[in-house]
Amino acid sequence: MKLYFLRHGIAEDPGPGQRDYDRRLTQEGIAETVRASLGLRRMKLGLDAIVTSPLLRARETAALVARGLQMDERLREAPQLACGCQLHQLEEALRDLEPGSRVLLVGHEPDFSEMISQLIGGGSVRMKKASMAYVDVMTVGPGQGELRWLLTARQLGALAGTVSVGSGVVGMDDPGVSG
Repeated sequence: MKLYFLRHGIAEDPGPGQRDYDRRLTQEGIAETVRASLGLRRMKLGLDAIVTSPLLRARETAALVARGLQMDERLREAPQLACGCQLHQLEEALRDLEPGSRVLLVGHEPDFSEMISQLIGGGSVRMKKASMAYVDVMTVGPGQGELRWLLTARQLGALAGTVSVGSGVVGMDDPGVSG
């Protein structure tokens, strides 16, 4: 299974009486996530599903990415991915997916860094906001994965950038852009 761990974008600080569960993305977090989703689209990952934490900031991140990838129908919420998620809960959230699936997971820190470290058999991993890691796993368990790459939000956004075609510069929505 190919697991793509995406940490949610920048969220608002909790207000008086506000539950952590209800924190929204900031305008900067929305913009950062949109740029990252354009980079993801450019990567053509061939995702089969997007699975998100039920917390509002993760759901907003997942919805923006799903919209950018035109995958709204493949987006689903998994309560197991809420803050405090452990490997056995990740396995449970993925249970109904085929073993060879490509899955984008949207969630939180320090959960994602800890799970990635466990999956790859140790080491220090730190997921910054709107960053993404790709771990290839045979099964969801300690030492069963290989970290293929880890990209920051800035790197994901740079993938979306503009490309030169002929004498002009075009954005990625131009029909003349391939890849």
